[in-house]
Amino acid sequence: MRGKKPYQILWLICTLALAGLATGVRLWQESTVFEGDFGLPVRGATASVAMVCVLVMAAAVLCILAARQPIVRPPRAQVRGRRWAMSFFATGDLVFLALMWFSAFSALAAVPMLFGQGRALWKAYQVALAMKTWQGGDNGVLSMVTAVLALLAFFGLLQIGRDGYHPGRRSRGGFWAALPACAGCGWLLNTYRNCAADPVLWDYVPLLLAVIAGMLMYTDWAGMSCAAARPRRTLWLAGMTVVCSWVALASSPDTGTAMLLISQSAAALAALWRLPINLQNPPKVGWEGNLDTCSIQDSEPQVEPQEPQPPLTQPEPQPRVEEDWTWSREESQAMNCTGENKEEDTHV
Repeated sequence: MRGKKPYQILWLICTLALAGLATGVRLWQESTVFEGDFGLPVRGATASVAMVCVLVMAAAVLCILAARQPIVRPPRAQVRGRRWAMSFFATGDLVFLALMWFSAFSALAAVPMLFGQGRALWKAYQVALAMKTWQGGDNGVLSMVTAVLALLAFFGLLQIGRDGYHPGRRSRGGFWAALPACAGCGWLLNTYRNCAADPVLWDYVPLLLAVIAGMLMYTDWAGMSCAAARPRRTLWLAGMTVVCSWVALASSPDTGTAMLLISQSAAALAALWRLPINLQNPPKVGWEGNLDTCSIQDSEPQVEPQEPQPPLTQPEPQPRVEEDWTWSREESQAMNCTGENKEEDTHV
């Protein structure tokens, strides 16, 4: 654990320090840049330039940390199974569980506020239509859609925390992480719809950056359970989500938006708390340990068993049979007769 703890602490310290610095600069900007009855910003104000510099510096520092993050890549044999699915496993980690559940219940707290706001706008829209005085604007539909998606995000974040704390079975981590990503899409549309007519960019640009960073973080979180894992980019997006969310909170948004910002910043801190450790030392829990052995066995070539053959034996030596050269009496007399006849022929 000695090799893993410093990077986890480094991510948290740098992210919180940058978020605190950006929040302070944003408060300075809020108090000095905007003037007049309409709150128009002063061109080239020092606080605005400092705000841009702090955001660029935060992106650069977190990018350097992400590039230097050590990663132990799983064997290629696990690519068909869950190659990166264990990246957010936190067996017995109460801090990860508390952060994820706090994020989930913060998203749940935003549901009645967003739905009530959308319903009030919808009623005003219906009255304006009846009186034929409607001249365009927000009719509340996107706010109610965002509330429904925030409810789905609550279930997704709750299940992510549960599966990380008790990773004893295969979980659909990609599916549950995709739910808050979908909520981010609806939230982005609603935010842009409400702020599109605002001529002051500094009023809503930090909020848009926070929503986009959180949505992309959840998208990469879901990709960790699929074949599109980008662990370093996920860490960078988690850090930028915390920084941009704190800057947006300093602008005093409405209560529903503030709860969603708190929710995604807590989830980003949970990712920064657990992901660096698991990237350096991938856990093996429950079925994942069996998956490693099975995947390694599957990667080896299968050899069909052959029937054992009996050992080769040399043929036994045959006993040598000696030829019988003994002749019978009749054969010997016949041979003597032929020999005498030959001698007589030679004398003649």
